[in-house]
Amino acid sequence: MNFIRQIDFKRVALHCLYWIFFLFFYITNKSNDTSTYDFTFVYTWKILAQAIAGYGLIYWIIPQTLNKKKYLLFIVSALSWLYIVFAFLMILKYYYLEPKFPGFFDDWLGHKMNIPQRLTSVKLILREFSFITYPIIILGFISFNRKQQRLLKLEEEKKSMELKVLKNQLNPHFLFNTLNNLYTLTLKKDDKAPEVIAKLSEILDFVLYRCNEDYVSIEKEIALIENYIALEKLRYSENRLDILFTKDIQESNKISPLIVLTFIENAFKHGVVNETEKAAIRLKLESKKQQIIFSIENTKPKNDFAAISDKSKIGLINVRKQLDLLYPKKHKMEINETQTHYTVKLYLTL
Repeated sequence: MNFIRQIDFKRVALHCLYWIFFLFFYITNKSNDTSTYDFTFVYTWKILAQAIAGYGLIYWIIPQTLNKKKYLLFIVSALSWLYIVFAFLMILKYYYLEPKFPGFFDDWLGHKMNIPQRLTSVKLILREFSFITYPIIILGFISFNRKQQRLLKLEEEKKSMELKVLKNQLNPHFLFNTLNNLYTLTLKKDDKAPEVIAKLSEILDFVLYRCNEDYVSIEKEIALIENYIALEKLRYSENRLDILFTKDIQESNKISPLIVLTFIENAFKHGVVNETEKAAIRLKLESKKQQIIFSIENTKPKNDFAAISDKSKIGLINVRKQLDLLYPKKHKMEINETQTHYTVKLYLTL
């Protein structure tokens, strides 16, 4: 009973229809002087031989050889299997079909041959091989196409899961930095704390609800960046921070959420927090036809606290992984570092 429940009857029915179609195709091309019953009976056995050859190749030989990159073994196994089916068909014809329908095979190439001659005739082998294999080629193509679709679906599911994991790593990283900022202000009982909470609320709304999508509009990403910058600016006076965010939006494209925010976080964390003098950050976001360009430059602190630990590079590593998943071979990232400045430029092809 369990075996019967595991059978995909829809798939079995489709395969049966496939072979019935070929039988119907053969019948419509028979000569008028041939009996329909004789023709149908003989070609039913021939189609049975084709099906045996096809399913043996597709479900047994190919998985055990070709899929495992055993190419020579595949060639030997496939030819051997086709020959076995060929031999079965020749023996069936000689001992059963020809005696039952004596006039049906008068024009057939191997009609006057005995069994040893049929099994060793190169011309007959090649002719019967071509007959046996051509419906198998079509069936193999259909099977290959279905397998590719399944692989693409699995790849998409894997990609989606990986992105969820990466975003789950990125979001806490972002929230940790932001909450630290709020914690500092509340300790000082700063009047700016309520404004920080309001900005943080807007950012959380984006992180929790909007960035679950693979892509968001460039306008939403800009709003997130501006909220984040506004939140960070509350911590520093004009004498402490010089920041400029310029935008050139020629095309309303979509972008993966939080991709560029990681670079902005790092610019504040490593370019401003440890700077005892005035720090400068320059951001530019361009959205053109089929391309987004983001660049950020920040000054490096002149003190000894500027060293970046391996732990602090988690955000950048996650961004690289997301870029590989969402923009495969369609992104370019340039990082330049001097004694005084750190610059990142990101190119995304859409």
